[in-house]
Amino acid sequence: MGLNGLVLRNVVGYVKKLKIVGDFKEHDLDECSRKGRVPDSSMMLNTLVRVAVERATSLKDLSWELNTKMLPTVWQGLVNSQIQSLTVQFPSCRTPRPVTTVPPLANLVSLKVLDIDPLCYTDDISLLLAGSRKLRKLSLVWSPRMREAKEPSVHLGSLFRRCRAPDTVLRLTHVTIKNLFSYDDGSCTEYNDPSLVEEVTTLNSTGGHGDSGGSAFIDNKMKKMDVALPRLKMIRGDQVSKELIVILSHTTGLEKIYILGPKKTDKNDGSNGYPQSPASDGSSPASEQAVDNLRDEHIEAITRNHGQTLRHLLLPPQWRLTSDNIALIIRHCPNLEQVGFGADFDKFSDMRLLMPFLPKVNAIRILDNPDCSEFRDKMHEMDDGRHEKHIGSSTSAREWSKIRYMQLADLLFEAGKVELMEDPEQPGKMAYRRRAWKQSLEAVKDVAIWKMDSLDVF
Repeated sequence: MGLNGLVLRNVVGYVKKLKIVGDFKEHDLDECSRKGRVPDSSMMLNTLVRVAVERATSLKDLSWELNTKMLPTVWQGLVNSQIQSLTVQFPSCRTPRPVTTVPPLANLVSLKVLDIDPLCYTDDISLLLAGSRKLRKLSLVWSPRMREAKEPSVHLGSLFRRCRAPDTVLRLTHVTIKNLFSYDDGSCTEYNDPSLVEEVTTLNSTGGHGDSGGSAFIDNKMKKMDVALPRLKMIRGDQVSKELIVILSHTTGLEKIYILGPKKTDKNDGSNGYPQSPASDGSSPASEQAVDNLRDEHIEAITRNHGQTLRHLLLPPQWRLTSDNIALIIRHCPNLEQVGFGADFDKFSDMRLLMPFLPKVNAIRILDNPDCSEFRDKMHEMDDGRHEKHIGSSTSAREWSKIRYMQLADLLFEAGKVELMEDPEQPGKMAYRRRAWKQSLEAVKDVAIWKMDSLDVF
């Protein structure tokens, strides 16, 4: 009904963004599968979408996130459109569907492809990648099934096979890879001009410490740093490794670094949160202590090569930073605006010592240790109004003037403007203080240091 109304009403010409999401019920699916036919309901849906796309002359952003596949009808309708941003989610079922060689889109700038699974009749996007010459942002998310099943059925060479010629090499500035499980053929850097890359995100893909380098998006050329990344400004990932240290040591000028650390999943056979690679020698994943041993090397590389330009820094909560680690960050990163790290502060005064050296910080997170509740318990013991009192009085000083959000373990506080009010420490006297109150995490969902601390693809 919604698509029908969109097509029939004269407002369709004003639509700039169209998102089709939800569960679509296909009738007579079993019978159609036996006969090699696409259900009539799916064909009607795709026909309506194509008509809507063709009539929406101002459409710039299209998102297809249904449990049924986009058919060639819609792909053909996109060829002459003005689409600049496209998100396509492939279904996770193995119902036979026509496999389309997707044509290039002349105006496409951003492409996000979700739930790629070779066993689920995904379309061939190689021509789309090679022929869309304005493409600058690419996000590829594979089905987590392949990593869980240790199925190395993805071959990047077939996906980017049309991008080898000089006139078809990709010119990507933003690259996001998630759930990639593929043997390393050492040719990743042949498909894209690395001198243009500004942001790289790798989630559940690179093979972290203790995992095999044979299933890594960052191939051997990248590990040896034969490729220069002069424009790189942001790195985001969920694994720590020697290879990441090499990259951090051989690049300069990064502005944003988000190292999430391993996230726990329901299905895994390793203590680092992810399955081992197919090329693994069968040894168990590295212990948490082995991962912690990389902490100092990461911090040294970050502060030495990126300290003066770094604005956002997020370190894994499993790393409990020592006073020397924190001093090194403060001394070499004077332009930090948002920062998050793990540390076991016993009292608020410990953190008060940091702020004079971080005058530009507007959001700070002291992360809880996921393997120990001691720090969280200490913060909750003081959660009787003392946090608000200390934050309100301490952040009124000039060196705290830009701070707005502060997280202590799982407690989040927001500080308001400086106001003249009664001094809570000296009743009857007026003083300039900031009101502070407890806030929900929903309030900071769009603040980078919280937003980027997830396995979501943006």
